[in-house]
Amino acid sequence: MFRKRTEKILTKFSEQNIVISCIGANYFGQESLGVKQFRGNGVLILTDYELFFEMWIPSREISIPLKDITKTDNPKWHLKKTRSRPLLKVYFIDKNGKEDSAAWQVRELENWTNILNNKMRK
Repeated sequence: MFRKRTEKILTKFSEQNIVISCIGANYFGQESLGVKQFRGNGVLILTDYELFFEMWIPSREISIPLKDITKTDNPKWHLKKTRSRPLLKVYFIDKNGKEDSAAWQVRELENWTNILNNKMRK
């Protein structure tokens, strides 16, 4: 259904090394934007430099430089939303120097968590 949209998103990274990606990642929102955000699916991409997500509908992007990620966690809730499964929650410092977080439901959660934690140690 979103094949063309996914291909368009992935072409943004043709010059970069995609470490891992998840097509159909379910976005639970960004903490600083509050609880009234829509949850939505899209493409989550980890490169050597950033964690990038683009939602299919409505079109929304979030880019988090790896250097700004402070920790990861795997709670079952984020912004009062749950699907009763652990999430990939990423804590980071935003452009204004404040702590923020975002969360996704992804396939291969343990793999995502391990890879992100290893990248943060470097």
